[in-house]
Amino acid sequence: MTSSDDAFPQPIFVGGSARTGTTMMGRLIAAHPRYHRITVEARFHSGRGGLCDLLNDRTTVDRFVDACLGRWWARGIKDHSGLQGVVERDSLEAALERFRAEFQRDRWEAGRELVHAVLDPAAQQAGKPAWVDGTGANILEGPTLARLFPRARFIHMIRDGRAVTASILRKRNTTDDLEEAFGHWARRVLRSDAALRQMPPEAVLTIFLDDLTAHDREGTLRRLIEHLELDDEAPVRNYFERKVSAQEAHVGAWRQRMAPEDARWVDREYRRVLAELRRRGVTWAPQAEPNPVAELTARLRPWTRVRGTAERKRAA
Repeated sequence: MTSSDDAFPQPIFVGGSARTGTTMMGRLIAAHPRYHRITVEARFHSGRGGLCDLLNDRTTVDRFVDACLGRWWARGIKDHSGLQGVVERDSLEAALERFRAEFQRDRWEAGRELVHAVLDPAAQQAGKPAWVDGTGANILEGPTLARLFPRARFIHMIRDGRAVTASILRKRNTTDDLEEAFGHWARRVLRSDAALRQMPPEAVLTIFLDDLTAHDREGTLRRLIEHLELDDEAPVRNYFERKVSAQEAHVGAWRQRMAPEDARWVDREYRRVLAELRRRGVTWAPQAEPNPVAELTARLRPWTRVRGTAERKRAA
């Protein structure tokens, strides 16, 4: 089903680096009777090799279809996640067949219809007219998604890179490599900034997780409500007051969530990378608390690409 209702923004794409609060944001938005949260990261539209890559000739139809029926169908721990939690297998196969038949005629319309065919039924079953998806790469592919869905709204979630690093290290099935975890954040900031510069400014709202949960709760919630043009804010506000908290987001706790030597390394690297990001014109990355000595060191040291432990050992 393709919705023709232009009375409100739809769909909603939430994105950001890993561990920035995208799931929390999706649940908050889904507290409104208008939006259903897609309960898994759909990924087939904005993941590597996904629909956006196909629309921009960075992959082929065959590879895309294989990925939809393969790695995006069943993934995660014990293959319990993926599109299998969103759509029936025969429905997905039928949608992909229609997509393949229509792709050469009008790839954009075919892509739009495919996304609706895969994700709309979940919203319909929940009795809601639209949905919100929290695939992390949504911002990276924002320029293409904005063309695909002109009435879409994007929520760009950001977080202190030190907190992101600590959270990645503590999550199962990610990495225990300190530099790899921090590098994920640093690379994602640069790629996200490049995408944001190509997107309609009115379509994107950037939200700092610490502001939402602790430092500016009311102001940040108000910006979200206005961005999504929510007519009845009471359900979202009620959920926000009950479920969204600084404790839930571990605000300010990144030092306690890492070994002391790791925390010192991440703090130095964070300040150094922030200094380089400012020189590159990236103004939205969360700033560190003042530390005159560390700031001077950051300005004096050249910025280099963050490397993983294995690569560092090979270079030594």
